[in-house]
Amino acid sequence: MDDDVLVGEYLSRLDAAAETLSPDRRAELVGEVRAHIHVALTETGSSDETTVRNILERLGSPEEIVAGEADQMQTPYVGAHGPAPGGVSRGSQWGAVEIIALVLLGLAWPAMFLPFGLIWWVALGFVGLLLSWASGIWSVRQKVLTTIVVVSLYASVVAFLLAGSTPAGAPVEHAPIVVPGSEEQPAPSE
Repeated sequence: MDDDVLVGEYLSRLDAAAETLSPDRRAELVGEVRAHIHVALTETGSSDETTVRNILERLGSPEEIVAGEADQMQTPYVGAHGPAPGGVSRGSQWGAVEIIALVLLGLAWPAMFLPFGLIWWVALGFVGLLLSWASGIWSVRQKVLTTIVVVSLYASVVAFLLAGSTPAGAPVEHAPIVVPGSEEQPAPSE
């Protein structure tokens, strides 16, 4: 079989598998793979059928290439035969990490009223923020906004608590309490 025929069939399969990509990206991907095959053939110095088959085998199937492209673009690849093996749909589904992060951040505030509430409050908030940053679905912008809101709320509560306290060991001065009818009587003179 002619090497041009093998390459042509491979690129046709790639083009068909890439039907879910935008037309521009589809053409770009086929062009990139065509160029890669050309470079590999030039480097080997041979274009016999065995060499061409080895190069195409190293590239992987066209479906695997498109699935890899879809993963990089964070869009699901769904070909004619369903999702590609190992292809994961991302972007629209919330996972356990995101749900647990929101639950922990939501429970942190009521936890303040439990025994050891301040410890629970800080721990739940901290773990919730860590999980939000571990999310593979939320964008960096969403993570930064979540962190700003949570840290601002925590800072305002801490400032409120500190404003009402006095430094340790400082004497607390109270205004004298005057009860009507208990005014001091002058001492009788002798």
